[in-house]
Amino acid sequence: MSEGEKSTSMEGSPQELDRIRDIIFGSQMRDYEQRFQIVQRDLDRLQEEVAQLSEQLAEQDRQHAEKLQDLRQAVRKADDDLRDELRQTTQRLMEEKVDRVTLGELFVELGTHLKTGGSLASLLQDLGTAKLD
Repeated sequence: MSEGEKSTSMEGSPQELDRIRDIIFGSQMRDYEQRFQIVQRDLDRLQEEVAQLSEQLAEQDRQHAEKLQDLRQAVRKADDDLRDELRQTTQRLMEEKVDRVTLGELFVELGTHLKTGGSLASLLQDLGTAKLD
């Protein structure tokens, strides 16, 4: 064999090299390729699930924000209603309540009337006419 033939036979054709490589490493490479495809498929599925969960989380966040806003408005309205009711009750009590000075004058007049021997009917009549004046 000449040197040219030796180098050609040593180098071999690309098909022969692929065939030899397939014989030596073929089963392992196919096994690795299958494993890689399984991992890639699982990774793609997990990425889809993460995207779906992210969308669901964003939607729930939006819904909770709306509910929180509604609750704030309801609490604010209830607070305003309670404040209005308190103002009305205070105003009503201020209008209906007899102040201490007037009450004291009534007791003094009642005591004086009882000392002079007047009747309760005449006292009430006097109070009624005094109130009308």
